[in-house]
Amino acid sequence: MKPPLLGVFFLIMAKINILLTFDYELPLGGIRKNYGDALFEPTEKLLQTADKLNVPLVFFADILSYVKFSKWDFENYCMPFKNQMQKALCAGHDVQLHIHPHWLDSRFENQRFIPSTKFELADFSDFEIEQIIKQGIDELTAICKEVCADYQCNAFRAGGFNLNGATQTILKTLYQNGICFDSSIAKGYFFSSAISHVNYRKTAKKINWFLDFGKDFSKENQSGILEIPIASKPKSFFEIPTKFKLKKFGNRTVNRGYVIHTEKDPNKFNLLRQLFSARMLTVDNYTYSIDYLMKILKYNISKYQNEFPVYFCLIGHPKSMGDYSLELLDAFVNQARDLYQNDIQFCTYKQIKANM
Repeated sequence: MKPPLLGVFFLIMAKINILLTFDYELPLGGIRKNYGDALFEPTEKLLQTADKLNVPLVFFADILSYVKFSKWDFENYCMPFKNQMQKALCAGHDVQLHIHPHWLDSRFENQRFIPSTKFELADFSDFEIEQIIKQGIDELTAICKEVCADYQCNAFRAGGFNLNGATQTILKTLYQNGICFDSSIAKGYFFSSAISHVNYRKTAKKINWFLDFGKDFSKENQSGILEIPIASKPKSFFEIPTKFKLKKFGNRTVNRGYVIHTEKDPNKFNLLRQLFSARMLTVDNYTYSIDYLMKILKYNISKYQNEFPVYFCLIGHPKSMGDYSLELLDAFVNQARDLYQNDIQFCTYKQIKANM
């Protein structure tokens, strides 16, 4: 791969800075075949695509799965997990902290994992939250420092995007342990199930802001953890997916495992709010076209152009990505470059930290 860290060029950040972020995790409800099919093989294809495009990626590594599988199946899961993340670092990509705390209470029986319903960090006590975050940072740092002596774990994405609940404890603990950036928030996003509730319908007006250490994401601190959100766009009534649309593009799907959110929230108002949740800038959604991805990009650049330079994320999950997702990623990077030229660049948290 051509080195994505371009030295002097990154001494000055571009007007538009996009992080191509991917949550590196297994299907949380169980896998259909094996770990290679579920995670390692699609991630390898993603790395090959990044090499072709000469862009750096950010992997938010689900480190607590590594912690649990170190007791369950070290050779078949942990070693490939560790080797692949180290390979990504050596190729110039970034690896950062992703925490799905349900792993700590999950079980492994007859070579299958049985997920816990304690899905949110807020389901744990303040003391447990502090221990979970520290353990995650320590484990990930140990893996990464084996191949990258100057590695710093400085960015976080909550499992399921969930920063609700015990937000104050979560953010303070992250900050005290060296986390400078969060990318858990997508403006206007709403999701609710029997085990998780995420509400980002009210956030700060800016595209990037320092998170308030309380529970109000519309307020700002003067310093602390900088929010670099997942780019999003409000959804209109006409954009609600229909069964016809899902069926029409069904040939684009991949099915490597089972979801963990099997029971819906019984609250009908929450179901309605979820129906009108904002659209994320993602390569996971197989009903998206490249034109729609570019529409989300243009919406964010137009809305926040008075705040340049701006920083925001595209999101994907290797477990959910097939050939169509990789085609979307390829087209998105090339069209964004063609349209915005020197005003845009694809970067990592390591590069942003070095230039702020």
